[in-house]
Amino acid sequence: MKSKANFQLTSFRTPYHLRNPHSQSIYAGIFLKGESVKYRRERLVTPDEDFFDVDIVDGRGPVVIACHGFEGSSNSTHITRLMTLIQKLGWSGYAINYRSCSGEINNTFYTYNAGKTEDLEQLIWHVRNQNPSRPIFLVGYSFGANILANCISRPKSELPKIAASALISGNYRIEPGVVAMSKGFSRVYEQSFVSSLIDKYKLKESRFPNEINYDVFFESRTLYELDDKITAPYFNFQSASEFYSEISSATHLNKINHPTFMLNSLDDPLSPPACFPSAEELSSSLLNFHTTKKGGHVAFLSRDISYWLEKQIIRWFLFNIN
Repeated sequence: MKSKANFQLTSFRTPYHLRNPHSQSIYAGIFLKGESVKYRRERLVTPDEDFFDVDIVDGRGPVVIACHGFEGSSNSTHITRLMTLIQKLGWSGYAINYRSCSGEINNTFYTYNAGKTEDLEQLIWHVRNQNPSRPIFLVGYSFGANILANCISRPKSELPKIAASALISGNYRIEPGVVAMSKGFSRVYEQSFVSSLIDKYKLKESRFPNEINYDVFFESRTLYELDDKITAPYFNFQSASEFYSEISSATHLNKINHPTFMLNSLDDPLSPPACFPSAEELSSSLLNFHTTKKGGHVAFLSRDISYWLEKQIIRWFLFNIN
């Protein structure tokens, strides 16, 4: 097995006009969409009679499964930038849309959380069955990094062989990130997330009228409040803190059984250093954790290299092709 010490990031310098972490994060999240991606959609039906949609870039060679961030989709800019390179390489790409994130509300009451890895596991097996002889790579961004980390460190069922994974801007300890979003300018992100969730559950209220107290849900102004009053009790937890502890991946990372690249920025407004794993949690020789001084949240815009982040991910995957 190749030593993780042999893999190094290429030089990274932020653009002069995007040195602020919020400017990096917002600019990348809104404007840098990559090129036109030719998706083909498949719908996977789940054992609980629900569904999730997957958008696919058809190609030959390796297969990359990508997991978007919280309340994102296969059209999130971090996904379309990666799929732009996948398409150019002629590889295959599978961009999952978590339940309710594909533009169509899902059939069951609940949508997704970082501890529910069954849909991602179903997709991984679906990809393996469709591509039995091709290497499979996994990548997760932000919330998607945490759900992917949970999936590969403590899957609900045995997974097929994974060649390598990449975890970008991961919130491996959830609570510090949620708390950070309730402060200062970061409340802009939180308000967007809460508004998106409320819009979805307004659609669910008529179909599932007795499932929760919708008035409390719709009056929530922060993610912590929403999770403390609604999500935690729904899943039989005493508090949001207890719920966050259960679905955080940090303490399970050493159970990952394949090479895994991890990248976080020290100035990330949504996944601050308090969310990072400890040195002990990163002690496995399979984990390759990197930080940059700047880069924002799922941005890492470089003044020197276009698609810097996506190229690091591809370099990591190439590094691990046997």
